[in-house]
Amino acid sequence: MSFEPSFPRDQATLLRMLAKRAMIGGTPAFAKAKTFVLFGGSSGVGTTTVCHNLACAMGLAGHRVATIDLNPSNPGLAELTGRTPTIGIDELLTGRLDLHEYLVPGLAASLLLPTDQSSATGQWPVAEVDRFIEQLMGLGRHADIVLIDAGNELTPLASELWRMAQLFLVVLNPTADAITAGYERIRSLHGFSPRKVAHVIMNRASSDSGHLELVAGMDSTAGKFLNLAIESAGHVEMASEIGAAFHAAEPFIQRYADHAACKSIQRIADRLVQMSLSLSQSPASRKAI
Repeated sequence: MSFEPSFPRDQATLLRMLAKRAMIGGTPAFAKAKTFVLFGGSSGVGTTTVCHNLACAMGLAGHRVATIDLNPSNPGLAELTGRTPTIGIDELLTGRLDLHEYLVPGLAASLLLPTDQSSATGQWPVAEVDRFIEQLMGLGRHADIVLIDAGNELTPLASELWRMAQLFLVVLNPTADAITAGYERIRSLHGFSPRKVAHVIMNRASSDSGHLELVAGMDSTAGKFLNLAIESAGHVEMASEIGAAFHAAEPFIQRYADHAACKSIQRIADRLVQMSLSLSQSPASRKAI
């Protein structure tokens, strides 16, 4: 299945992109990108779809964004975009080339790194993981925000991403099993390296109030036993049309722009962009929150 990236045709979007790039100017090679990690609370919650469409929404709004697929279980981003992976995660972590050499064009001049699944999950040398983390943080020359699909497996790489990410977003579904599994993953990661805050994106939610109650319950438990705050980053409504967008290798955010789920993705993307700006302005922006 082939896929050619689409670019915005309307003049207003193009002008926003040009203005954004003009304000950035010559970004130094050592610039640090804002790294946001999306991690599935369990398998099948839609982490890759949410991650890809959030990046597309940001790109269409004129922001420099890169989407990196670090899900060791499947080549999800490649499947969503109709691409053939040019590199596997194992090769990416142990290779000698910088990861930016594998970035390819995505929607609205955003960047993608679709990878193949791993055959050595959890067996990566610590030194190679550390080197790769430094490469991720150094992508500021190419993107202001890096969105990472980290899959849902508790690996050394996932633990390092939990530690270094400016924002760590756990994708959940509003079911008892998904909530329980998601909390257990948060508890395990927090035991590796304590954070102050973790965020939740509730995918396939039926209502705003219902999902907020679930997040509030998680926050209460995490505050009591982990000294960790869990906050909502938003919810995405259930959408049967997502399957059609997948088979067309076209982002849902573009194919069904007027759908309620699309609007909710745009709201989350806008919020994440605002959070990235506050991180830039904060004296504590170097530290994970």
